[in-house]
Amino acid sequence: MGKDNAADSTSLLSKNVKIEGEIQGPENLHVEGYIKGSIKLSGDIFVCNTGIVEADVEAKNIVIQGEVTGNVLARQQLEIHPSGKLIGDCSAASIDIKEGAVFEGRSIMIKSSGSSAGSSASGNIPASAASKQHQQSTVR
Repeated sequence: MGKDNAADSTSLLSKNVKIEGEIQGPENLHVEGYIKGSIKLSGDIFVCNTGIVEADVEAKNIVIQGEVTGNVLARQQLEIHPSGKLIGDCSAASIDIKEGAVFEGRSIMIKSSGSSAGSSASGNIPASAASKQHQQSTVR
């Protein structure tokens, strides 16, 4: 059948849509609306400036321009833009917090192997990552 291009496609949650529950899948997700629950993706998640997420989030790359309340696990990179707000702990191989962004929680650096066995956005941190844990506060 050929190469699986599921992560090349993007699902959109538009501005006036609200979802409560569990979201899973291999695709990317662009959030302009509201999500409450949990999100676990093989692809990337982009929370635009109108997006509000009240959930634990796990994805390959996470970009926050809106608001996220919950713990996040970015298997590769987490970016919080100047308009972005993250209230919760984050685990990522790379963390980029732009000037003006708000981050209230703890940050934990993980290896960028792409596999995070034994780790989840809900707080189970591998012993190797626990030694690299840092307290982080609001960045302005």
